[in-house]
Amino acid sequence: MTNLGFDQERKNAQDNFRVLYICSAARCGSTLTDMFMGGHSQAASLGEINFLGKAISLNEECSCGDKLYACAQWRKIFNVIRSSRGMDLTEDPYAFRLWDAVAHNKIDHQQQTRAHLAAVTLRKIWMEGRNHLPSNLRKCFPIPPTLSNALYNKMDLYRAISHCWGKSVIVDSSKDFREAVELYQRWPDVVKVLLLTRDGRGVYLSRRSSGRSQSESVSGWLKYYRRALPLLEKYIVPCNLLKIRYEDLASDPEKIGRILCDFVGISFEPLMLDLAQSTRHLVGGNNTRYFPKKGIRLDERWQADLHGAELDFFERVGRDMNHRLGYIAR
Repeated sequence: MTNLGFDQERKNAQDNFRVLYICSAARCGSTLTDMFMGGHSQAASLGEINFLGKAISLNEECSCGDKLYACAQWRKIFNVIRSSRGMDLTEDPYAFRLWDAVAHNKIDHQQQTRAHLAAVTLRKIWMEGRNHLPSNLRKCFPIPPTLSNALYNKMDLYRAISHCWGKSVIVDSSKDFREAVELYQRWPDVVKVLLLTRDGRGVYLSRRSSGRSQSESVSGWLKYYRRALPLLEKYIVPCNLLKIRYEDLASDPEKIGRILCDFVGISFEPLMLDLAQSTRHLVGGNNTRYFPKKGIRLDERWQADLHGAELDFFERVGRDMNHRLGYIAR
């Protein structure tokens, strides 16, 4: 049975897998991309795995349809954690700490308290300030111990999944670009980062359709890429950072699938094109994970539905970033 907590000297010998860490703003197709890659026989699709504790605590379902604590594949991982760390996650879901993740839907209020959110905010401020320092000074300001421990827990989790599920590629769509950089810097031979983008007009319309205000509908997308782009480009070498547009994946999944597979060192499998042909075990992410039969569909409703004052508002606020991401005005 795999033991978690490999020491530094042994880790390189144990890490005979690759991690594809997906970074993207909300509603940019990260869950779809995770599922797409998870259709490969050698890939494990995890979803937003930083919500693992919350998913167990709230008795959520794995994307396979079973309750998470009852899923046979996740039970293997829980058993490894119990035997190696003495942690029973079905009794104490948050014992195995992962990177900070704040829920906005299906909140575990017993865990996500005001005090917890305040601590998360302070760690985020520290990380943001640290990332604005010159590289030589940045090294003098280590990340908070809570986050450092979370990184090693995350890598141990990847190892256990690779071994127990028999997979050579681990797909993590947790989307936190700060975590992606820290994981890459510690394990540059293991971690590959995918930056997934989507036309901001599509994101804007999607969020407006959910009842968000104009400002809310563009601010999250805009802030994410303003912060993520320079950080990823600065600290991840080009051969380990791949930029893909959601529109390209949805329009030509075979072409992009071949690029993604080549990026992580596996051969493309045509069965990946049919999301329904494989059972996955995603934790977190949007509800797309429960409906693989919907397949891969390009959503560009904004081209018909976004106009007038709504389009003008987006153009005033988000046009420059949209251009930077490679999207031009209609």
